[in-house]
Amino acid sequence: MHPGRNLKYILFLFFFFLLTPGFSSKKIRIGFSQCTTADKWRQSQIRLMEIELAFFPNMELSIKDAQNNNETQIRQIEELLNEGIDLLIVSPNESEPITPIVEKVFKSGIPVIIIDRRVNTQFYTAYIGGNNYRIGQEAGAYAARLLNGKGKILELSGLKGSSPAIERHDGLVDFLKNYPDIEIVKSVSGEWNWDKAREVMLQIVGSTLEFDLVFAHNDVMAREAYNVLQEHGTRNGKYILGVDGLARDDAGIQYVIDKKLNATFLYPTGGETAIQIANKIFTRQAFEKENILPTMVIDSTNAQILKVQNSQVELLHQKIEKQKSILDLQISKNQTQRLILIFLISLLVLIAALVILTFKAFQNKKLANQKLEAKNHEIEKQNIAILEQRDKLVEVSQQLEEATQAKLRFFTNISHEFRTPLTLIKGPLENLMQSEQYTAEQQNQFKLMHRNTIRLLRLVNQLMDFRKLENKKMELAASEIDMIAFLQETKESFSSLAAGRNVELSVVCTEKQLPVWFDRDKMDKVLFNILSNAFKFTSDGGKITILANKVIPTMPGIYAEEVQIEVRDTGIGIAEKHLDKIFDRFYQAGKSHVVKGTGLGLNLSKEFVEMHRGRITVKSSEGKGTSFFIYLPLGNLHLLPDEMVIDEAEQEHNLDNQILTRDLAIDEIPIAAIEEGKNKPVILVVEDVSDVREFIRMSLGSQYQIIEAKNGKDGFDKALEEEPDLIISDVMMPVMNGLELTRQLKTDMKTCHIPIILLTAKAALEHKLEGLEEGADSYIPKPFNSRHLQVRVKKLLELRAKIREHYKDRLDFQEKESDLNRLDKKFLSKITQIVEQNIGNEDLSVDDLGHKLGMSRVHLYRKIKKLTDMSVSEFVTSVKLRKSLELLRNSGQTIAEIAYEVGFSSPSYFTRCFKEQFKMSPSEYQNQKREP
Repeated sequence: MHPGRNLKYILFLFFFFLLTPGFSSKKIRIGFSQCTTADKWRQSQIRLMEIELAFFPNMELSIKDAQNNNETQIRQIEELLNEGIDLLIVSPNESEPITPIVEKVFKSGIPVIIIDRRVNTQFYTAYIGGNNYRIGQEAGAYAARLLNGKGKILELSGLKGSSPAIERHDGLVDFLKNYPDIEIVKSVSGEWNWDKAREVMLQIVGSTLEFDLVFAHNDVMAREAYNVLQEHGTRNGKYILGVDGLARDDAGIQYVIDKKLNATFLYPTGGETAIQIANKIFTRQAFEKENILPTMVIDSTNAQILKVQNSQVELLHQKIEKQKSILDLQISKNQTQRLILIFLISLLVLIAALVILTFKAFQNKKLANQKLEAKNHEIEKQNIAILEQRDKLVEVSQQLEEATQAKLRFFTNISHEFRTPLTLIKGPLENLMQSEQYTAEQQNQFKLMHRNTIRLLRLVNQLMDFRKLENKKMELAASEIDMIAFLQETKESFSSLAAGRNVELSVVCTEKQLPVWFDRDKMDKVLFNILSNAFKFTSDGGKITILANKVIPTMPGIYAEEVQIEVRDTGIGIAEKHLDKIFDRFYQAGKSHVVKGTGLGLNLSKEFVEMHRGRITVKSSEGKGTSFFIYLPLGNLHLLPDEMVIDEAEQEHNLDNQILTRDLAIDEIPIAAIEEGKNKPVILVVEDVSDVREFIRMSLGSQYQIIEAKNGKDGFDKALEEEPDLIISDVMMPVMNGLELTRQLKTDMKTCHIPIILLTAKAALEHKLEGLEEGADSYIPKPFNSRHLQVRVKKLLELRAKIREHYKDRLDFQEKESDLNRLDKKFLSKITQIVEQNIGNEDLSVDDLGHKLGMSRVHLYRKIKKLTDMSVSEFVTSVKLRKSLELLRNSGQTIAEIAYEVGFSSPSYFTRCFKEQFKMSPSEYQNQKREP
């Protein structure tokens, strides 16, 4: 046999013998639901169970105390059931409430033993208890003998509703029917407890009720009846009978010996019997379903003998428990010794086996080393050859990687560079198209040039999208948009093309509104590509239908519904052999007479749809038409948090749709004329391409004063020197790029108020967000429409004018949110604070303020003027007037005192300034505020 196999075999034997002593059979789990453990009878019952369990080591007992509460007992039985018990013992608190849970456990296949008190069902395995009816009869017979057939009995019963209380009462009543002169004058519940029994007896003793004998349903209540009668010295109750007959020092038999009770009736606990029957159930031995325990009368004639006998039995129980403890300890020691012995033997065998195997292994190793030495020489030669090949592969891989990266860089850069010349072609073309001085033929030529410019731009965008997907940089920016309205907008974009070719284009939807989370830009491209194909392969006079409705997903997922968008045409169709390749990259199923393709459109569409966790399919029949199906999940549970954005109200103009909207007119957006006598707003254009600077100057020059800079560094210097009203900057420039320029301008106190528009060929959302995060006020991707730029400039300047009015024409000067950036707000707050700190200084000058702010006089004047449209002195006066408002309302001073306190040279000058600012005199304002 092989040495390794010998070792495995020996180890297997070792662990087998090592673990054998640890094997033990699974213990039987018995759950005991006890109605209470507060009285001695039930404590004795539990003790007898534990003593009996010493003879059955394969059983374990779990006890739950219901504390005389039905709801608690039901809940505890449910807990035992959930814990996986094998058998249930129940001592019901009351019969009726506990019956349903007992039936439930029994019907679940778990044996149920009822002990002491019965339940109102036959769905149990065994019952153990005394003959309570017989005890009632025995008590009646004993009472008749004591009373000589005539007298009055007071009955202290157990808990109402419990079977022992009911049966003992019935037995007593039925027996006394034979003695008409014996009357049960009152039957009242002591609820098995001494405190309740004492309460009841005190009420009875305090009444006029007469009785000769007290029959209590347990010894505890009987003892308390005796105590109350002794305390009050009443002649009532000469005789007292109890039930239980426990042999403990403070229990029924001792009460009889002490002459507190005339007699007690033995009521066995049945604890040991319950364990014995449980063992018979699990060992499949025969047992009785009804197990009635015997009873007997215990009085002065036999109480002492029974006490002695029970004492001997208790002594034997203690000896048995002690012997069991000693036996358990000895068994544990034997198991430990056996385990150690087996371990030592196994260890010796293992050592011997290892010695033998080591010797054999040494011989085998010596022989193997000789063979290996010969092979190693051969392997070394092979390794040298492999290393040489590896070095060559690494070198080739590096060259390929460098070439690939170079191609990617070239590809990306050239794609970006396309956008700048396209701007210079598209912008002037759009201006020419708006001019009315050209003939219709010339306008058509302009439109032809414009369409092809847009088509070229679309191809550039498509290539850029392709590269983003390749580099895993394409991101989803989904928002909740009404799909029905979106489809209608898409249809309108193609309406001119449809009308020109007499194609019936329609949208059919079963819903009025259908909110869907999707990326507007990407889904616009998807639908454009599909509709382009539909028009490409549909003849003039055909039909194209867009249908949308909710459907149930074919495969269950985290969303319950999805929207199905179908684009159906009546074109030439697609051959079946092409259908499984239609979404492959660069694949074209056929040729058309309308638009030539790159083979990227449908592949990109599929990628965009799958980014939405959706899917796209196609069905087609040659000669009948084609249907594309897009499925998008409803809701947003399928999207990641960073894939969801709030939809912008104003979307960038979609370039794809412009290709087919050939005759759409460009709306003229009027630019408000500058009033006569006013200086034109100054705009700084920062752009490294002179042609683009020229185009911007041509677009804005008639309305604004234009100054130019060829890079970010030059632009920053000119911004500090000129402090223009607005800055337009490219992003990709030498020396300092547009993002760095924006960062420096927005962090400089002298220029942070100037609005900035960024122009860039990088049109992706992440690049736009990057520019806005640096502080740019607007972001326009190239190529851009000159009217778009004009409107954006106009709106930003109007917004800046509104901010100035906000700070110029306020009466109460309360702080509130505005569109000022953080530094501008901080600047205004700081200069206001300086003025307030020097409020009484009427000689506070512009130079003083500039020195405290770290700014020159000129820069301070320009800054205040740009932000508030006020001079520095006007601003200082406004701050002082604001302070005077508070004093006029609350100080109680005269107007002259207030004027001097806020730094005015005279009350008359203060009054004149106040009236110019607030259109009322200080006294009028003071009176106005005092009116109720």
